[in-house]
Amino acid sequence: MEYEFNIKELTARAHFDYIGSPFPNWWAKNKEKMVLPSLNGSVSGIQMGQKYFLTLKVMDKEGNEFSCPNEPLVSISLTKTIVETATVGKERKGTVKEYICTEDYQISIKGVCMNPDNLEEYPTEQVRELHEMFEINESLEVVSNPFFEMFGIRQIVLKEIQFDEMAGEQGLQKYTITAVSDQDFYADLKEKEKNNRLITALG
Repeated sequence: MEYEFNIKELTARAHFDYIGSPFPNWWAKNKEKMVLPSLNGSVSGIQMGQKYFLTLKVMDKEGNEFSCPNEPLVSISLTKTIVETATVGKERKGTVKEYICTEDYQISIKGVCMNPDNLEEYPTEQVRELHEMFEINESLEVVSNPFFEMFGIRQIVLKEIQFDEMAGEQGLQKYTITAVSDQDFYADLKEKEKNNRLITALG
């Protein structure tokens, strides 16, 4: 049996719960937001927190590669830790803000496991690969991904994985992965040493 479908529509439909007749109208209005823009040249079109479809592969320390199936939706966000201290006095409004640090990038990966050749068959191998990837208790290297590279994200740590039910869709398995960026400890040391040498030279 042959199937005709758009994997991006299927993924958006699975994760945003648009079903039945309302979905085509929603997709017509929002599909441009669900397309990864060109990463060549300018990056002005990239928005932090916006969701983008893209191929995502990671690699463990032994060189084993893992793929997130079927171009998942990926979003990246970043927050700062700010301590706000209340002030005393009628003339002073608001709080005093003290910057503490910038947190790790928060990464959300939403996708659907499926076998394009047989949508009636449960995607066992894809689910197993995701589970094996999540079982790795160390940072994973992001493989040749220009979207992540723009933000300097070369390693990530997986924090949570969720396989949600899809009633009436035995051949589809929705998954959500939450991850954070990670930076090599020795890379931090080298950067610190480089800055110290620069300060010494300028001093």
